[in-house]
Amino acid sequence: MRRTLTVPALAVALLLAGCSEESSPEPIEGKWVADGPQPPGYSDFADRAVIQVDGSHEATLGTPPARLCGGAEVADTGEGGDGTREYRLAFGSPCVSANVPTSLEIVVDGDTLEAVPAGLPGAKTFRFRRAD
Repeated sequence: MRRTLTVPALAVALLLAGCSEESSPEPIEGKWVADGPQPPGYSDFADRAVIQVDGSHEATLGTPPARLCGGAEVADTGEGGDGTREYRLAFGSPCVSANVPTSLEIVVDGDTLEAVPAGLPGAKTFRFRRAD
């Protein structure tokens, strides 16, 4: 009798252990807000700008509440030599609802995010901090 109870109890324990493990979110997921003065060039990606990245790696960026552009895809491009995570954010076509960069090269280091417009030599860095 003891053996017959042990097997189902072990199965339930393993099932519960497997279900309780939560996968940690990607470092870029969440809401990011502009951290200090931002470089000129994009009126809706300035001092009050936000970047919001959801769990499916889709991003919205701009200046809330009305000057936002959604639908950008975020791709993980790897890990930097210093342990930071690197990403590329890109829209399929230029945004018409907000003046924001079409694509960004992003580095996430803990609760800070630095973004540089892709393909623009000498482009300045936009700085963000985690809001949530």
